[in-house]
Amino acid sequence: MEHVKVKEEHTKDDVRNIIIGKALELFTSRGIKDVKMDDIASELSISKRTIYEQFADKEQLLLETLKLHNSWIRKEAKERIRKAEHVLDIILSIYSLYFESLKRVNIKFFKDLERYPNIRKLHQEKDHANDKKFLAWVEMGRKQGLFREDANFDVLIFILRRDLETIFTANLKNEENELSKYTPNELGRALILFYLRGISTIKGQEIIEEYLNNSQKENNEIINNNYEPENAI
Repeated sequence: MEHVKVKEEHTKDDVRNIIIGKALELFTSRGIKDVKMDDIASELSISKRTIYEQFADKEQLLLETLKLHNSWIRKEAKERIRKAEHVLDIILSIYSLYFESLKRVNIKFFKDLERYPNIRKLHQEKDHANDKKFLAWVEMGRKQGLFREDANFDVLIFILRRDLETIFTANLKNEENELSKYTPNELGRALILFYLRGISTIKGQEIIEEYLNNSQKENNEIINNNYEPENAI
């Protein structure tokens, strides 16, 4: 994220947007509870009063940061959908985007979010809207011959949502169990692929395997590019 400081020439709207951007950066990296309004003001070299002139309280600022984050996700998702060759490409790409975004968020952020029931409710409403989009995509995939005709997609989405919530709830509680050996990203990605394979036709499964092979190649390239011989043992 680009670091922007408040300057004299900035308009009121500019200042508001800069505050939201910095708050999003701090909330997601440190957790919501550990970030005070003073911290945000200090980072931007402004007074705390300047923040309160724009936002009534921390909860309102948090809500605006989530709106900003969601707008970035929607923008990137639209671009990925535009480039997609088929519906499976859309689903795999969108979920990849979702899990990529989670990698940059401190687990404390999600724990702290539970302290704001109104915002949590908005998140749940967004999740339900996303479920409807997923249902539309899988119906499209069935017409394209990628998903099985006998698959019950309503049941699939219900179980998938429940299992994803189980994964994140387990991580929020910090309980030592079989799930705690893996990150939410690893578990979520494995879960999505498991269910997609289960409802896919042979044609669809071939596309999934191609996607996995390409992902592995990209990961290997990243590892090789970051490899430094002088640091090798």
